[in-house]
Amino acid sequence: MKGFAGMFSATLALAQMAVWFSASSAMAQDYTHPKAMQLPAPAFQRPAATDLQLVLDNGLVAYVALDRRAPLVTINAYIGVGRGHGDPGAAEAMAAALRRGPAGTTQEVFRAALADMQAEYTVTLGHEETQLSLDVLAEDANAALELMASVIRAPAFESTATAPSVSAASAGVDGGIDYASSLQGAIDLFESRLFEGHAFARRADGSGAAAKVLHGEMARGGNITLAVAGDIDPATARQQVRALFAGIAEGSVDSEAVFDPLAALASRSLVLADVDRDQGWVVMGHELPVIPPEDEAALHVMDYILGAYHLDSRLYRSSRELRGLTNDNSSFLQPGVRGPGSYTFRTYGRPEAVRLLIDVTLRQLALMRDTRVTDDELLVARGALVDGLYAERYATGLDAANAYAVEWLRRGSHDRSASYPERIAAVTAEKVQAAARKYIHPERMTIAVVGPLDRIRSAAAIEGEARLEDYGRPASPR
Repeated sequence: MKGFAGMFSATLALAQMAVWFSASSAMAQDYTHPKAMQLPAPAFQRPAATDLQLVLDNGLVAYVALDRRAPLVTINAYIGVGRGHGDPGAAEAMAAALRRGPAGTTQEVFRAALADMQAEYTVTLGHEETQLSLDVLAEDANAALELMASVIRAPAFESTATAPSVSAASAGVDGGIDYASSLQGAIDLFESRLFEGHAFARRADGSGAAAKVLHGEMARGGNITLAVAGDIDPATARQQVRALFAGIAEGSVDSEAVFDPLAALASRSLVLADVDRDQGWVVMGHELPVIPPEDEAALHVMDYILGAYHLDSRLYRSSRELRGLTNDNSSFLQPGVRGPGSYTFRTYGRPEAVRLLIDVTLRQLALMRDTRVTDDELLVARGALVDGLYAERYATGLDAANAYAVEWLRRGSHDRSASYPERIAAVTAEKVQAAARKYIHPERMTIAVVGPLDRIRSAAAIEGEARLEDYGRPASPR
């Protein structure tokens, strides 16, 4: 009994301490609104592009930056050629050749060279661009630069060994993960429907001859940018880049090339894939035209408020915080450069929640179109985009080199990014609503659902949401 009393007293004392600590912490909190805090203006200044830029006589532009966070070096090469270029399948065959390594080298020798450098090498083929990435120890930077230059100059169009090609970063199954029965499967299902029949659609590998022609036309100096960053001596790295990449053929990017737009749907389309899992994944969205510079800032502010990048967006609050239906509901703004892109909204949850997640997302999209954002939402978004994401884009040597290399390939200058903070600051609530009305179209979305369809269909309505098929005209997946 005496022990119980002592235990009770100790527990009571702990409870009193917890109450005191909680009250003290609450009293210490500063609830002043950020508008009234008189915070100093952010002092971030991105590194000057001219300090990092190196222009070769053949037109190739490189960005070389010191980044000593680790004894590593990253070499990224961006080539302005993607699935939309050349004969059907030629770009895929070219990417496969780039993955095999340089011509005249067997697959075993190439893989052994990567292993000796403990290197990670990937080739990622996009709609309009191809990225080669090589990560190595700092001591192997020169050998890695030489290897990258030799692959770009003359890739192995014909496999010289029976070993499989070095895989792309975005390829297939890794470690037994079933990507088809996941959010990635829903993304693939959505994109196969959205880009069906377009030059950007996934295609089977083309011939080596067509790939050689495409490579000869597109892998030229002015259509390639490099980002070289890490634990390096920038002056020495510049000399090496100049010596190793000068042999690439001269040429310039075809800035007049454009790709056909995607035809807008007349109504919503539903694409379904039945998988035996305890979760359902949803990707919904539509085509996105090439974004003119005058619309970019307002579109980014609108997207941030709606669902991008963070855990306090309208989509996140309505789906997770208020209803607990999912761990995530986010928007993905993916514009093209000279062709169409996509604007998607991605979420997932238990099968019983899938239909309500679709319904909640559609309601939030309509709300964004029909009402103006608040002053607080506007304040937070403008600050986060400039003082957060924009600063983060150039925060390290690697970040800055990559950002500048990609922008130069796409724009041929850095004027657009230089004016970004001022353009974001000038965005108003009226401009945000205008962007929503111009670039969000809930009435004609493609909705891809991957999951146990019978369970999704038969689940009892939670908030009176519609049947699955009522959200769109069913279409068979390709």
